[in-house]
Amino acid sequence: MVTVLLLNYKRVENIPIIIDALKNQTVECKIFLWNNAEEEFKDPRLDLVVHSSKNLKCWARWSMASYADTPYVMSHDDDMVLSSPESLQHLIDTLENNYVPGRAIGFNGVNLGNDLSYYPSDRQKSIRKIGITVGAKHHKFPKKNTRVDILKGRLIFFKTADLERIPMHIEPEEDIDDIFISSYLAQRNRKHHIVTSALNNKVEELSGGSEAMALSQQSNWENYRTQAAKKYFKNS
Repeated sequence: MVTVLLLNYKRVENIPIIIDALKNQTVECKIFLWNNAEEEFKDPRLDLVVHSSKNLKCWARWSMASYADTPYVMSHDDDMVLSSPESLQHLIDTLENNYVPGRAIGFNGVNLGNDLSYYPSDRQKSIRKIGITVGAKHHKFPKKNTRVDILKGRLIFFKTADLERIPMHIEPEEDIDDIFISSYLAQRNRKHHIVTSALNNKVEELSGGSEAMALSQQSNWENYRTQAAKKYFKNS
């Protein structure tokens, strides 16, 4: 039913844990692994493995999606695990119950500011202390399904047929694949995707998410994300 686009860089100890959880799902899935690490990784439960000669970061995993022959595809980072065997079924149900062409589902996403900023400014953060929410807002495990502009790349779940909305012959936007994917699926429209409550308490963090190798730890990360959002989205 689902093809999982799994990414590995320097968290190889997490991969067997992730594969165990995926193979324990109530919904059958195929697992494609893009391995950016220097050492090859082998596991007979993998349906496709690509060993890259260099670290091509995040964008490369989507090149594997063209080989998917399942109804759904899903990106999956190497610092998290689906902790409930019903996680994939919940994603399928949520998408089918809320489907419009190009819609994707995840557990973590962003509504951009009116100026398409990806993060709220310090002033906007201070105003929130008195109950006024302005600027970009990030959502993770919400109490109810929430419409967002961008789904973060750790997990993006959508129909394989909607891959046709995404151009693959592009100049690789390797650090912002989630912004690019969210934009093209939605045809640059805002609040097209859903951060779902269906995965609350069904995803667990694994080691490595906040280490220096994580893209989010780069010094220019906030400006880079905002520049990409302004490039790929349009004002509402």
